[in-house]
Amino acid sequence: MPNLTWALLYAVIITSVTHVRLDEVKDSETVAALYEEGTQAYLEERFPVCVEKLEQALEKYRWQRRNTQNCRLKCKQESEASDTLFPVDIENLRFFEKNIKNTLCLINCKIDSNGNNDNVDDEIQKLFEERKPYEYLHLCYFKVNDVQKAASAAFTYLVLNPDHKVMAKTLKQYSELPGVDLKDVINFEAKDFVYLYVYGSDAYEKKDWDNAINNMEESLASYLHEEEECRAQCEGPFDAGWYPDFVPAIANHFTYVLKCKQGCKKKLGSLNGEIHADLLASHYNYLQYAYFKKRNLYAACQAVASYLLFLPDDESMLANMEYYQKLPKVQDSFFTPREEVIRYVQRDTYEERILRYIKNEFKFSKTSAQIAEAKEDSASDNESTDNDIDDIVSD
Repeated sequence: MPNLTWALLYAVIITSVTHVRLDEVKDSETVAALYEEGTQAYLEERFPVCVEKLEQALEKYRWQRRNTQNCRLKCKQESEASDTLFPVDIENLRFFEKNIKNTLCLINCKIDSNGNNDNVDDEIQKLFEERKPYEYLHLCYFKVNDVQKAASAAFTYLVLNPDHKVMAKTLKQYSELPGVDLKDVINFEAKDFVYLYVYGSDAYEKKDWDNAINNMEESLASYLHEEEECRAQCEGPFDAGWYPDFVPAIANHFTYVLKCKQGCKKKLGSLNGEIHADLLASHYNYLQYAYFKKRNLYAACQAVASYLLFLPDDESMLANMEYYQKLPKVQDSFFTPREEVIRYVQRDTYEERILRYIKNEFKFSKTSAQIAEAKEDSASDNESTDNDIDDIVSD
């Protein structure tokens, strides 16, 4: 992939690839139908129709995704806050009570969402998450003489598929065309926190401490919200491929969802194609020094402690902490991690331990053929086996 210049990163046109209102898309037109119409128009060289239908498909997919995420987050919060039906939690009934209330809320939320009945199947979701529509859309834009959007569509695809040599070559060709301005080439699917982070780091380099703090704090909040939405997206259906007993069925689905949720960190750790393994932690690195320069020692020390929860052996940050501790106005109580970091790290640590336990403990001597036979038996006579969860955790 070509080097992603800062000019590309600074392009803050936080707008949709489409300028299509969802109410202009017929309710009967599903994401799959719109995508099929767009790709068929591409094959038939009806490029204006290709642009129209693929833009509509992308917009409707985004809407479906946002709606699903919002319903799941809202219903989870409401069920957690609801009054219990009985004052004592017996045999983990409270867990099931909350999930029943959560389910009822999800049903009502879906009904209330403009009659949303377009269930995007796994195949279509995979195509859109892999940015497949942009493989067609960039050329359709080019054919209708919208070369700036063509370049942005190619760039959007490359951000997620950096090893695609043909698209990399195409983007280079687009960048050399009259009418294409590199600083306006954008990632149509970029999240808000990406641009806020870039602005914050730029302000930091310019020693503009107020803007560095404001943008990094906004980026941090946006990142955490985006990760919650990503995790909510993981809570979809799961086909075990057979009919396990009650407890193995719960464990199977939970493991499937948990693996997906743990993948959100990697998915969000990209700044327009540049991978940052410690992106979340780095917010606190910027913040600790910016707050220090603004003489807010309490906030600076909090940021230091927060960063060290992620990377406890970081020598540079440990040296910063030692420096701050020697300042006369600094108290030991200042080095308390921020609440959002404590919760995040505790949850992440617990989830990693669960997955590690599954990987280490669910090992059996049965052959694949024996496991398959056990599953067939279970499907026919409802006899249970616990080998299935190992299939999920295996890579």
